[in-house]
Amino acid sequence: MEKRLSVLSEQHLGFRLLIIVLSLIGAITASWQKILLLIGIFLIFMLLDGSLYKQVLKGLRVTLPFFTAYWIFGTIFKVQFPLMALFTLKVIFFIIAGVYALGNLSLEKVLDDTRFIRKFHWGRWLVHFGLATSFYIHAYTSYFTNHKPEGKNTIGEVIDNMFEAGSSVLQKSQEIEDKLNLSIDSIPPHSSSFVSNLIAILLSGIMILIMIW
Repeated sequence: MEKRLSVLSEQHLGFRLLIIVLSLIGAITASWQKILLLIGIFLIFMLLDGSLYKQVLKGLRVTLPFFTAYWIFGTIFKVQFPLMALFTLKVIFFIIAGVYALGNLSLEKVLDDTRFIRKFHWGRWLVHFGLATSFYIHAYTSYFTNHKPEGKNTIGEVIDNMFEAGSSVLQKSQEIEDKLNLSIDSIPPHSSSFVSNLIAILLSGIMILIMIW
């Protein structure tokens, strides 16, 4: 049975990247009031694709050790509480924005939206590099998911596990390369969604208005 696509999943890759750039600017420059407003706006837009909320929670769980370490070191070095709270909010916002822009992005959509630039040598290389990087990251993630360390590990064991992961992924390099080349050359074209892109434009405009307000 074919998976039903949400309206957000059909947004063009260019608009997704624009939202990422605007989110990065907002995460760096916005005040805490604007960050809270931006988080609220994104959560409202995510109502159009409920599956993204689960990915946001997963992203927050993954970054929980980072937040814990940040607050411990911030307390030790006597960083002011408002500054630590603002930084935490900015990281949370960027996680939410990243999930919104990339959480429902499929390989087929990437290849379809980059069809024009792949006509050029530099464009094909750029798409190839980006997809290869994502495939290797996925392979590493799969390895560590299937080989979770048991109990308390020494630093040496952790390093050995990392080398084993690298060796395992390296052995699959030809398989990844074949899969990548097959994917790039086998995706049929399809029309873009006007409504989906209009939503992306609307969100981008709201973000710009909030940041310059």
